[in-house]
Formats: sequence, structure tokens, C-alpha cells
Amino acid sequence: MIRKADTKKVANELRARYQPTRAVVLMSRLLQKALFAGRSDEVVFWALVHAHYRGGDLSDRSNRQLAAFSDFILPDPSEFNGG
Repeated sequence: MIRKADTKKVANELRARYQPTRAVVLMSRLLQKALFAGRSDEVVFWALVHAHYRGGDLSDRSNRQLAAFSDFILPDPSEFNGG
């Protein structure tokens, strides 16, 4: 299971610990490894981390595309109470 709250935490840690270029390189390497290993859950995790790193919330289009993975993604608790 992928927790959106965890992807936000990882994005925040990357932002705090690394310069932007280094953070993006790390995410892209981990995403690439997951992709070529056939680990779709890890691909989605790192894609969400990258999206949150780049700007926080996902676009409506991205959310619609992620709906196909809704059985594997636990929403952030803030999504339930409107915040």
C-alpha cells in the first residue's frame, strides 16, 4: 500500500536535505530502477513523491489517472476532512 502522506513526508525530507538538482536526480534514479524492475507500486510511489516535491497537490488530471491505482493508494487523512 502507498500512503499519500508518506509520499509528502519523503518529498519534504528530500527538499530539506538536498539541493534541488540532487533531489531530482535521486528521485529519477529510484523511479528508473523501479520501472525496469517491474515494480509498479514503487513507480507510483516515486512519481507521487516527485509530484509533491515539485508543487504539492496533484492536478485533477493526475488524480483521474491515479484512480486506476486507488486500491493501492491510501489517501492522506487531510483529504477526508477537507483540509
